[in-house]
Amino acid sequence: MKKLKPKNVNLLVWIILIIGLIVAFCGVPQDASTLTVIGVAIMCFSIIFRFIFYRCPHCGKYLDRSTGQYCPYCRGTVNE
Repeated sequence: MKKLKPKNVNLLVWIILIIGLIVAFCGVPQDASTLTVIGVAIMCFSIIFRFIFYRCPHCGKYLDRSTGQYCPYCRGTVNE
């Protein structure tokens, strides 16, 4: 499986998070608790997705909140 670039992972996480937020808020005015739960589940999935795929392409360590050009662990370039 091809590794995702951290920059692309961040973009995907935000897109999934926004989709989950929209789905959750669509269920609120209609009292559709099922739709709200699905939206919250989608938002939780985006967080799990980030923990799994937001890693340095060189050493494979989780980048945490690092958004710089270099990995804080191995100093390799993150977004090549």
